[in-house]
Parts: sequence; C-alpha cells; structure tokens
Amino acid sequence: MIATLALLLAQTALPQPNVYAPPPKAGTAERLAYDAQLGGAAEDAAIEAWLAVHADAPAALRAMLFHRLCNDYGVTLGGEKRVTACAEANKLAPDGEDASDEKIAEAFRAAPPIRAHGGATVATIANPLGSKSANVTVNGITLPWFMDTGAEISVVTESTAAKLGVRVLPGSSDVGTSTSNRVTGKLGVIDKATIGAATVENLPVLILPDAMLKLGKDYTIPAIFGLPAFAALGRIAWLDGGARLALGSAAPMPKGKTVRVYWHEDGLGIPITTAVGTMGAQFDSGADSTDLRKPGLALLTTDQIASATERNTTVGGAGGFVTTKVRVLPRLDYSIGDIPLTAFKVDIDDSEDGAGRIGSDMIAQLKLLTIDFATMTLQASPLK
Repeated sequence: MIATLALLLAQTALPQPNVYAPPPKAGTAERLAYDAQLGGAAEDAAIEAWLAVHADAPAALRAMLFHRLCNDYGVTLGGEKRVTACAEANKLAPDGEDASDEKIAEAFRAAPPIRAHGGATVATIANPLGSKSANVTVNGITLPWFMDTGAEISVVTESTAAKLGVRVLPGSSDVGTSTSNRVTGKLGVIDKATIGAATVENLPVLILPDAMLKLGKDYTIPAIFGLPAFAALGRIAWLDGGARLALGSAAPMPKGKTVRVYWHEDGLGIPITTAVGTMGAQFDSGADSTDLRKPGLALLTTDQIASATERNTTVGGAGGFVTTKVRVLPRLDYSIGDIPLTAFKVDIDDSEDGAGRIGSDMIAQLKLLTIDFATMTLQASPLK
C-alpha cells in the first residue's frame, strides 16, 4: 500500500506557482516556473537548462516544468520542442490536457512556427455571443472572426476551412472547451491571414464540424482568432470600449503605470483585485461576461458569498452549448491596477483554474486596454 501511494504521488505534477504571491526562492524549480509564467523565451530556456542537469529531480517537479513548457510552446513556438515538452509532461504525470496537447504538438511538429508583422487598427463587429469580431482575410476571402484571447488555438469550421483552402494536416485531436465537452477536430495551417495591414503567417487552426459552432438556427461562427495569433503580433489593444482593435505596431502603449500579466493555465492571465485581495484570472475576450471559479471565492466577503442565488445558465463555445445550474453573484466590484470595474450577474462555477474568467464586459468599461506580450504587461484607462 505504501509503495503504491508513493508511485501515485510521483505521477502528480505540482501546481504552477501563484504569480501574485511572493516569488519562490531563487534557483528552485518553483522559481523557474514562476518566472516563466511572467516571461518568455529566456525564462523557458532557463527551464530547459535546469531540466538538462537535473534528470534525477523528483518526478513532480520535472512534470511541473515540462507542463509549463508544453503550455508556453503551444502559444509561441510549436515544433520539436513542444512535442518533447508535452510528451515528457504526460509521461511523468499523465494528464488529459497534456495528452491532448501532445497530439496537437505532433500534428504541427514539422509546421513552421507562427509569425506576424505589420500593424492595423480596425473596427470591431458585435457578434451574437455578445463579444467582438473583426474581419480577417485569407486567400482573398474576408469573414468576421471572433477575437478570442480565451482560445488556445485558432478555430475554423469545416465549411470555412474548405472555402479558405486551409492546408489540412494528418491526424486529429480532441480538445477541452469552455463547455467542458471534449471536441474532436482536424488540424490545419493557414499560410497567411491579414487584418488590415497586419499579417499572420503559418497560423495553426483546429477544424471543427459546423454543428459545433452553430448558434441557434441561423448563425454559425465561421472562425475564431485565438491567443497564439495575438501573441505573434506582439501587442494588442482594445480602444473606445472595444469599438476598435489595434494590432501589432499600431497598438498604443502609452507611458504610465503597467500591470504584470502572465501565462494562465488556460491561456492569458491578469490580476484582479477586490477589497479582500488579489488573484490571477483568465482573460477571455471571446466571453461576453465575467465569472468566478472556486478559488475566486477567496476574493469575496462572507456577506457577498451569502448574497449569491442559484439559476440555470447556458454556456457556449467550441464544444457547443451546455445548460447547468450555477450560483450567481449579483455584483462584483474589482479593479485591474488602479482602474475600478464592475461585473453583474457573475456565475460561480466549480473549476479550480484561477480566480475566474474576465470577459469582454471588462473591455466595454475601458477607453484603452493594451496587452504587450514582449514585456507581459497590461495598461488600461477608464472609459469615462
């Protein structure tokens, strides 16, 4: 019994460090993961170097670091390095997400890395999910793509892929979605996509059946512009409450106070602060509203928790639509840096990944929201 327990513990990866807590001791594996969540290529290289000379380190530590690289390289690099990182993470601490990521990494193993250049400021388009889309052109065909920092890979429907001439790769992968469903899709590459004068090349995409992105009877989401595409452009900014989107060199980064952002387990993380404290939450521009997750209850007073009521809610995404019963907080007052913000009718779910998910209802309250991936910082100013 004791030997079995030890084996199970060795196969459980340690959680990633809290980036808004005091940093772990310098030189430790935990500090490397902490720094990588706030950093980029140099921090990931430091993890690689540590793993190379600590082959006998505890499996849980190595799994934590390989998982960090698997996530990071999924956004920024791909290729052989991501294949190795995801495979090692999944071998040391078998995990459904790492297994799925390993399949995706394998499919894109020989694909050139995503890259982008130029800049553009474009008008956004309100979409039926309550967030924003923008026109993207591929092979002379322009369609409104959802602008979704919450998507860990860009997505197109099967009919859109055929229309755009997406280069389909061998194999398929099942992925997790915001609805908790597992979705199986094909994988492909778009050689060049443009938004105004900004260009993204070698864009990896997940190709899903049209039914998975159908909203009601008359509307199907044609495509979703995901986090790797935004990161490749280097900087993004929502302007005037989200009425315009600036990309790449066109995105402003005014002088002033900045806030650190990080690589969240589900993509991009930002700090949210209440009167009780500060925690990290996923930033999901494709969601129309903000919600809290179980750890986020630590940001609430006992009176706030008691004020929550129960109702049915429908969540939509790449996995279709699911209706569940959730608790709902009538109002959440929080801040990003020094900017006070408010969310209404905030769902509270049982997920453990961070304090919550901040949706496009935050963007609607801001004159400017800039995220710079080179420095992993955010800058915001209020709408009024």
